[in-house]
Amino acid sequence: MSDGDDLPGFDEPRLAEAVERLPPGRLDELPFGAIRLDPAGVVTFYNGTERRLSGLRREALGRDFFAEIAPCMDNADFRGRIERARAAGRLDIAFGYVSDMPSGARDVELHLRVQSAADGGIWIFMLREDR
Repeated sequence: MSDGDDLPGFDEPRLAEAVERLPPGRLDELPFGAIRLDPAGVVTFYNGTERRLSGLRREALGRDFFAEIAPCMDNADFRGRIERARAAGRLDIAFGYVSDMPSGARDVELHLRVQSAADGGIWIFMLREDR
């Protein structure tokens, strides 16, 4: 947990499990973005922090993340890394990525963690740094 409160920190070893135990209203209090995709890659949740930092709106719910929301991340460095980890049976990866965001922000450095969700989908956690 981070800073003595009951919210998990970005470096929490089992971050997805910790996030899934939180009451839904607390997810918006996380200091980093949290997006949940179903097994087909459709957005089923994203928190208020991600909405604010990325410029995404509620309309992202129910849409294909890689085709409609973040096509800039539909490449070997991002999606490919996730698919390789999933195929290897260990979806718990952390990596850095630099991207232009859908909001128009350019060269945003992302610290990413991707872990399995309890429903068979995935969680994508994003910590941003402007370059």
